[in-house]
Amino acid sequence: MRKKSSYLAVAITAALFSSNTYSASADATPSPAPTFDSFKAAQEQYKKDREAFVAALRDRDMKMRSINTTFKSSVDKATTDARAAMALATSPDQKNSINSTRRAAVAAAIVARESAIAALGPLPTPPVEPIKPPKVAPFGMSEQKGKQKR
Repeated sequence: MRKKSSYLAVAITAALFSSNTYSASADATPSPAPTFDSFKAAQEQYKKDREAFVAALRDRDMKMRSINTTFKSSVDKATTDARAAMALATSPDQKNSINSTRRAAVAAAIVARESAIAALGPLPTPPVEPIKPPKVAPFGMSEQKGKQKR
């Protein structure tokens, strides 16, 4: 009986010491995770960048409308002039000359429009929305919320 009680005392002592060493082996400095404050600052910067992006798009849209309006008025003027001249033309040579003049005016308007669009440059790039930091589950919780391990 003495052997059994001495084994029991050794087992209890070992269990007590093993539980103390287990808690001492925990990581003293956990790795830093993105904080809510850094996300909030990134979100504010994103809002400012997005407002600048929207303003740049609005400005570009206004310039494109102006370019397209100028182009349309140039083509309409060439067409109107050609129709007025065509009403007065009598020979086929005059009609060919009027048509070639109209085509040249339209081609010049196209070149002017394309060069104006190229002068605008590329579209502005949209800002990248910051990624929200993941929520950390409390210690002992599984990844499945509300379900217990079996």
